[in-house]
Amino acid sequence: MRRTSSYDQDLSKRLQSPKYAREFILGLMDGPEGLSVEDALKHTIERMGIREFCDLAKVPSPNVVAFLKGRRHPKAETLDQLLKPFKLRTKLTLESAG
Repeated sequence: MRRTSSYDQDLSKRLQSPKYAREFILGLMDGPEGLSVEDALKHTIERMGIREFCDLAKVPSPNVVAFLKGRRHPKAETLDQLLKPFKLRTKLTLESAG
């Protein structure tokens, strides 16, 4: 499998640590200009390397590639499976609009 142009070997090694990766993802999502959880996860996987992520998450690479290319939009359960190696999970919250 070829590396994406955004693969970063040093960052990939650091992202193998669940604690570091969790803080990296949460940092990408922080603030009003922060990324969505899906975009933060895509960014992290690309930096980490698809092969490394698939080994860590125990998810088939075709599913991850489809997610990265926008051909697959994961349900909450699937998103939780992708976030599990980083000890994160999704939570739906509802707030008043008025």
